[in-house]
Amino acid sequence: MAGHVKTKSKKEPKPVLMDYLRELICAQMENRVPSNIPEGITLKEIEDIAHRGQMDYCLLGALLKLDLPQADIEGIRPFLVRSTMKTLAQVCAVREIQERLEEAGVKSQVLKGSVMKFIYPTPELREMSDVDIIVYDQSLTHAESVLNELGYEKQQAVKHHTIFTKGPFLLLEVHWCLFDENVDQSQFSYYYDNFRSTLVEGTRYTYEFSKEDFYVYLISHMAKHFYETGCGIRNLLDVYIYRTVYKDILDEEHIRNELEKCGTIDFEKHIRTLAFIWMEGKSSNSFYNDMFEYMLDCGIYGKGENGVWGKLAKEKSLSGKQKSLKNLYYFPSLKYMQEYYTWLEKCPILLPIAWGMRALTGALSPEGMNRRKLVAFEDKKRIETIRNIYDKVHLDFNSKKK
Repeated sequence: MAGHVKTKSKKEPKPVLMDYLRELICAQMENRVPSNIPEGITLKEIEDIAHRGQMDYCLLGALLKLDLPQADIEGIRPFLVRSTMKTLAQVCAVREIQERLEEAGVKSQVLKGSVMKFIYPTPELREMSDVDIIVYDQSLTHAESVLNELGYEKQQAVKHHTIFTKGPFLLLEVHWCLFDENVDQSQFSYYYDNFRSTLVEGTRYTYEFSKEDFYVYLISHMAKHFYETGCGIRNLLDVYIYRTVYKDILDEEHIRNELEKCGTIDFEKHIRTLAFIWMEGKSSNSFYNDMFEYMLDCGIYGKGENGVWGKLAKEKSLSGKQKSLKNLYYFPSLKYMQEYYTWLEKCPILLPIAWGMRALTGALSPEGMNRRKLVAFEDKKRIETIRNIYDKVHLDFNSKKK
């Protein structure tokens, strides 16, 4: 999609592509034949979006209902077979893991996609790269022994979870907290200080969120990815499906109050608005067209170099004045730098040294190099478009411990 974005006529294909992706998804969910691929959109383009966005079954499954050349059908079919087999393996694994952890007296809860799969019309329509669970009450060692008995192999600990694998399809992330404290302290504290889950009926150790709290967590997780590297359009579909299925029972006041505490109320408003614009074919505007295009380009969980946008939007709000993109990037404000170099609180005069340390760290990091190239060479109009998106969604994340 990146190449498509660069074309001179990029303003025209947006609504066409947005509409046709919706048509494919709806056709698959309604088990009907979709309309033919519109002029100006290629099969390869749709395949690329499906692969990068983890939406093979939704998009490519619908395409197989069309009268395509046999070579195209044979090219698509293996992805659908793999997607179906992976979903079957994941669904069985989640059930088995929950049962065994319950039997072992380990307090646990499945998260994110493992829940969303069963809110979609059928589980295979909602793909996921891994199974996420959280283990409570410091039971990680006990949980690990249960997983070992089930044939899972521990790979490594990353941030706030440990990765396990089993066979060709099963990747398992076992979390010990719900939010990464290195991204935003407000949301980390929100989940760390308040136990928000309740026991699943008929169990003693298996937990779940209320309908409202699951939605708030869904938005928190999405916002984290959006801020760090961007996130893709499957997240919009999640919001639309969830909001549509539970529209008559959600306590909206509770959701608003909790989103306010998390600092994600503006983000949720724009994500929800865009989700309904897309999936119900409502009238759009340039802001939401641009936001859809940006998310389409992000794949599923963004690109490392996209980490610059949330930070630049935040720095712009901190500085309170217009600065060039390069100045914002290379010379952030004292308040911004104090989040990452806490010693500046006692010695603010050392800010230039902190800038130098930040530059050196960035120079040694592949992502840092990509971000510098983005700042130096990206089209200025596109830069302003993406910065405007981040300004409006207003993710004022703070990794500094309070």
